[in-house]
Amino acid sequence: MADFLFEVSSEAGRQIGGIYTVLQSKAPFMLKEYKKNYCMVGFLDEKCKNDVVEEKPPKEVQAAFDALSPLGIKFRYGRWAYGSNVPIILVDAKEMGERTVEYNDGGKKLDKRANYFKFLLWKNFTIDSLMESSWDFTENVVWGFGVGMLLEELLKAQKYKGKKTVCHFHEWICGSALLYLKMNNVQAATVFTTHATVLGRSLSSTGRDVLAEAQKASHPIAISEAYRLKVEGKHQLEMQAALNAEVFTTVSETVAAEVKYILGRKADIITLNGLDFSKTEDPKTLQSIAKYARSELLQFAESCITPYYVQRYDNGLMVFISGRYEFLNKGFDIFISALAELNKRLAAKAKKNDKRVFAFIFAPSSVRGPKISIIKNYLLLDKINEFVSTLPEAKGKKYHNIQSLAADLKGRAKNDVQNMMSGFTKDGPAPHINCFDLNYQNDAILKGCIECGLTNKKEDHVKVLFYPTYLKPNDGLMNLSYYDAIAGMDCGVFPSRYEPFGYTPVEAGLKMNVAITSDTTGFGRFIKSKVPSLKKRGLKVISMEGKSAQAASKELADELEALYFADEKKLLALKKDSFALVKLCDWKSLSIYYFNAHRLAVRKKFGGK
Repeated sequence: MADFLFEVSSEAGRQIGGIYTVLQSKAPFMLKEYKKNYCMVGFLDEKCKNDVVEEKPPKEVQAAFDALSPLGIKFRYGRWAYGSNVPIILVDAKEMGERTVEYNDGGKKLDKRANYFKFLLWKNFTIDSLMESSWDFTENVVWGFGVGMLLEELLKAQKYKGKKTVCHFHEWICGSALLYLKMNNVQAATVFTTHATVLGRSLSSTGRDVLAEAQKASHPIAISEAYRLKVEGKHQLEMQAALNAEVFTTVSETVAAEVKYILGRKADIITLNGLDFSKTEDPKTLQSIAKYARSELLQFAESCITPYYVQRYDNGLMVFISGRYEFLNKGFDIFISALAELNKRLAAKAKKNDKRVFAFIFAPSSVRGPKISIIKNYLLLDKINEFVSTLPEAKGKKYHNIQSLAADLKGRAKNDVQNMMSGFTKDGPAPHINCFDLNYQNDAILKGCIECGLTNKKEDHVKVLFYPTYLKPNDGLMNLSYYDAIAGMDCGVFPSRYEPFGYTPVEAGLKMNVAITSDTTGFGRFIKSKVPSLKKRGLKVISMEGKSAQAASKELADELEALYFADEKKLLALKKDSFALVKLCDWKSLSIYYFNAHRLAVRKKFGGK
């Protein structure tokens, strides 16, 4: 086993994507194994301010800071508050990249140090970034060199001499740090993990079935594809990091097939993603949380719709989709098409049924702010409900909607509520699909809904609410965290075309949602390999590999229709089953794959068994 472990990621202590969850949930298991000999290295910017509590650095860390700070690198040492208080070093190398340096590139040249670093990557690894103009490529190359310098300086300390140190890097963003150690022969064993390839994601977003291509391919993909999609710098940096690491890992069987095709190296080990279930609420507690969250969600849905027409809210089926706004990759189009198909079926099969489907789409985008009419209606409905809750005659009565509740009141209380209800605001001919004003035109989700006939008409059994911002307690509208919001749902749907692993269905299951994913995701394949039949289970894996979007939408509509007609007892049983099944992804059993990767890296670098 390694004596020391440094784990490097731009998402350590910095919540910008799914790797944050991997590192955060895995942290207690790393600490248990390595104790005081474990440290993370992350990216220093304003996104870390709520996660990292600053502390005085140990003497060897401070010595490294003192040696490198004159170069224009800024550092912060502390503990990751949300990551089991693991030690973390944050690095900001922007100033270093802007400083000038003189070097020999076929003649003396004075240039920004950032360009010098790119020159070194070309000279040593033939990484072509001449036409790479994206700001994040240059920023991450410079940050990676800063991290590499830090690790090199740290490992000079007496504490690390003669010890077996592993440096574990996540994603292409850390690639230049790994390559810096290689260029300078730093005595550390390296592990590189790719969670999703740059080129694979780019190809998938154009509609290519990368997994199918990878399974059929007899040789790696042509590098010209990276140039065609203008990701050649990132792709080659990722490729060289994979090729030059002692150990190369991926997060699922799907990515393992992909990397051999995209990066030209077979994964040594699959380091599956997990979660820490040690602090998970029990089903009874979850049901209590769900009751509160559900009432908040239904009140929000009612505030969006009630100014336009009357319908029931208490018996609705609550479904949602969430994820990065990648319309095709994340399967938003399949979700919308399935909802449209479901809407048509229910119009025929459940015409007299007043049960409605409330479908939430959580996909962060660029917004100006919440729609003013929805804010006003939401606050007014909340005020009305607060007032009614004080009335003795309203206590114990089942709530269908505000209109039925008002109808049951008498005298002055009834007049007061009806007067308050007259203040509801209409903003257009029908309830909005979008709850926020966007900073752009022609949104793909809104367009998809309208083209499919999902326009929130009174007769529609399926109502769609698009929430295009991060759910958080201060988002300006519902003011709920993501995990609180999904606790009130019945089903989470994640029909991704490209998903290396996919935490969202696991998180949905943990909140006692029926979870639906696809067989083109790492998680979907993992579950199918562990559970022989999912036919009557709380986790569903729809068939998308080699299938058309239309076929996938139909299968998804079948699953949603079955949930619509399921009685309360059956739906609860499915939710409990989903909760049980996702625990197959427990770090308690999956962290061993990381430790195996570290052992293999030590053996390759330092020898021994």
